[in-house]
Amino acid sequence: MKALFLPLFLVLFSTAVMAQGTPKEGSPAATALSNQFNKLKSNSNSYQENNREYKVVNVEALNAFWTNVQATLAEREKKLLNASKDTREELAQAQATIAQQKKQLQALRADNVKKDQEVQKSASAIANISVLGLDMPKQFYVILTGIIIIALLVVLAVVMAVYRKSKIVTDEKQRAYNEMEAELNESKKNAREKELKLKRDLQTEMNRVEELNKEIASLQRQHH
Repeated sequence: MKALFLPLFLVLFSTAVMAQGTPKEGSPAATALSNQFNKLKSNSNSYQENNREYKVVNVEALNAFWTNVQATLAEREKKLLNASKDTREELAQAQATIAQQKKQLQALRADNVKKDQEVQKSASAIANISVLGLDMPKQFYVILTGIIIIALLVVLAVVMAVYRKSKIVTDEKQRAYNEMEAELNESKKNAREKELKLKRDLQTEMNRVEELNKEIASLQRQHH
């Protein structure tokens, strides 16, 4: 009967396992291999030589054990490759999400700048008034109107009509400004809340990317 010495087999088995990566302790694969190894060892005949114990192993049982070892290593190799692929896909998705959130943040900032410019333009329109194509401060306009009323009593009715019309326009602009200012304040508040949320989401995604990179590096180290 052909036989192999157990110590030589143990050296070869340990070398192969360290090169490929062993199943985790306590896993079903590790438990099955351990049970099969213990059974192979217990079923082997023992003898003493030079004060050392040797085992005579059945070649068929040894081949079956080695086949199971190779199958276990191949299965773990496949799982490592699949895990690395899944991690890379998650990393790509996270990076795409970060890029999209950055674009949204830039769009919000540009919209806030545009609304600030519109408010400044509206404030300038309210503080000034156009008379015969000329822009002048409202206070100056009121004084000029008073002088015209005193100097031109004949056209008092016409001047008063123009003044009342200007006053109505001013009130409408003031109301429009107040409404626009309230809308802008609400918009700024919403924009700040969205910006804070986007920053938190961005930080979360960056942390996730860092964790995924660490996981990839760990898997690559195990693979190699």
